Amino acid sequence: MLWQNKSYDFWRGKRLAAYPKLFSEWRIRNTKIRNRVVFPPTCPTWTDGGVLTDMATAYYRERARGGVGLIIIGATHVHPSSLAAPLVTPQLFNDANIGPLAEVAKAVHAEGAKLAIQLWHSGVRGMPNPKMDPGADFDATWFTYSPSQVPLGEYPGSSTPKAMSEAEIAEIIAAYGTAAGRAIAAGLDGVEFHMSHGYLPWQFLSPLYNKRTDRWGGSFENRLRFPIDAIRTIRRAIGPEPFLGYRINSTSFWPGDLEIDEVKKIVAALEREVDIDYVSVSAGVHHSFIHTPMHFEGGWERGYARDIRSVSSKPVLLVGRITRPEVAEELLEAGDGDAICLARQLFADPEWANKAQEGREEDIRRCVAANHCWRNAATGQRVQCVYNPEIGRERAWGAGSLVRVAKPKKVLVVGGGPSGLEFARIAAARGHAVVVREKERDVGGHVRLQSLLPDRDEFLTIARWLALQARKNGATIRTESPVDEGNLDAVLAEEKPDHVVIATGSRICIDGFQGWTAAAMPGWESAYCVGWDEIVTGSALPRGEVLVLDDLSTAVAPLTAVKLRLSGAATVRIVTRWPMVAMETMYDVYHDWIMPKVFDLGIEIIPHHFIKQIRENEAVIYNVHSQHQERTLRADTIVMVTARQSVNELNEAVRARGLSVETIGDANAPRGTYEAVFEGHRAGRKL
Repeated sequence: MLWQNKSYDFWRGKRLAAYPKLFSEWRIRNTKIRNRVVFPPTCPTWTDGGVLTDMATAYYRERARGGVGLIIIGATHVHPSSLAAPLVTPQLFNDANIGPLAEVAKAVHAEGAKLAIQLWHSGVRGMPNPKMDPGADFDATWFTYSPSQVPLGEYPGSSTPKAMSEAEIAEIIAAYGTAAGRAIAAGLDGVEFHMSHGYLPWQFLSPLYNKRTDRWGGSFENRLRFPIDAIRTIRRAIGPEPFLGYRINSTSFWPGDLEIDEVKKIVAALEREVDIDYVSVSAGVHHSFIHTPMHFEGGWERGYARDIRSVSSKPVLLVGRITRPEVAEELLEAGDGDAICLARQLFADPEWANKAQEGREEDIRRCVAANHCWRNAATGQRVQCVYNPEIGRERAWGAGSLVRVAKPKKVLVVGGGPSGLEFARIAAARGHAVVVREKERDVGGHVRLQSLLPDRDEFLTIARWLALQARKNGATIRTESPVDEGNLDAVLAEEKPDHVVIATGSRICIDGFQGWTAAAMPGWESAYCVGWDEIVTGSALPRGEVLVLDDLSTAVAPLTAVKLRLSGAATVRIVTRWPMVAMETMYDVYHDWIMPKVFDLGIEIIPHHFIKQIRENEAVIYNVHSQHQERTLRADTIVMVTARQSVNELNEAVRARGLSVETIGDANAPRGTYEAVFEGHRAGRKL
């Protein structure tokens, strides 16, 4: 009712402004910005050889159309020595990008937003690998640059850089200026100097990387010289009208690196020495803090931003896993920042700002911090979102592209996991009459299972949002409604579908079937063997000493082991043939958040081993590199984190009855949430 809606003025009969601070106009230097929602620098992966493509134009237009006030294109190389993955980052070290960048600016401005670009040199964090390709420039440098020859400490086998000469420092400082000039020539409103996340300017600032004894190192003033000279060069290149900001870490979360008190001193000094217009505050040199996990609360960096604000008179841009507009508004009202940066959130939903301003908060596709986006970027691929398949496909699948069908069909979807729900959402939006039948009490499939692991409950947001939107679009979802060969005819008679979609997912192999031996574990029938899914749902309870067999090296085995210990299991061991557990989480930067739980709870990890034989309450394991080395472990419960196999028997059964049928998601082949949602989306559009 109207009087229960606080954002509605009953007497005037009109909606009051939602989130007045967030959607208030503000200014950076001479540029007026319509609201305080900022799409901050992220990996702008819509490039080909460093040149922005038509994908970039559509991608940034979509976010401007979605209501963002300011867009800052990220991680743009100012010099060839900075080059990284060619699909991931653009460049402004020559004129090739002026034309494409102008197209992006034109598109963004047409939607009412402002546009800037981040100027970047990676330093020791560069990736010379693309320059080693036989088709690359033969004269390209095959090393990284840094102030001193300090190896990168984040990854095994990381590069040791070349210590920069005076001439190389001067060349790169000049390159910042020429790159900035190209950005303004393309029609952008401003530029941002990338001084955070451990890249080259930070490497000059930090004594962890900077061991120089000349005028570029040693004292605070000398370490500050590189960023000061670079910012002055940028300002001279762009002139007095465009804005110039910078991004800096509030803290590094790295032993021996800069922390908040030193950073406050740097911010104050920069404000005295150079003509800058804003400071964007981030945190962490390692990506486990840059892309924080799902258990971090929204706005977790507020205290750090407030500290920076205490020493700066310039607008402060605040970030920190913010997904809810009410949180953004509260942060601004509290004075923690002057604008809100939404990075991963605008991967998930480019229409966040419009939905928030229109009071459609429940329609926001909230980022769950699965970090599928960073996994892609870290492996040299284009950014993708775990449950927004439209990202990068805006030209074909962007907002407003769903066309209602002339002849709607009755559709039966069997299975309410992410693939089936996304199909229902899209097909119903196009006018089809969709019924989803899910055998379990709750929808979600494998994302529901993931959400039952410790600190992974945000995964359930995916299922809840997909189901809510499917229902809003007109789909019917029936839970505790199994469909199998026994009741198939009755279900078909009841639903009378024109088309059937099999989205029945996959099953976990409780016999331990996997790819190492392509067989079940010998003797599994003699023991108490369960799937990890049975443990997290509580349908199976652990007995005695527990052995978790991990053949996947994902988050599942260690977090299942953690859940077992937290539930009271006294002895839990993880056996894996891999060198370590959770290897796959290195790319989505969850490893550093998972492993402390494992060690703190005293869970024993036995790498390089596999099960040879199961004998009732014992498991004989062997070293996969020296197979004569064997151990016998007590194993009252064996939890299988091994292969999954598709559940798709209904496909042929429906086809045999002469009905139109297709299979999507894990029912085709067991994979992840991204693939499942994509296939559901694609199928929903094609029907």
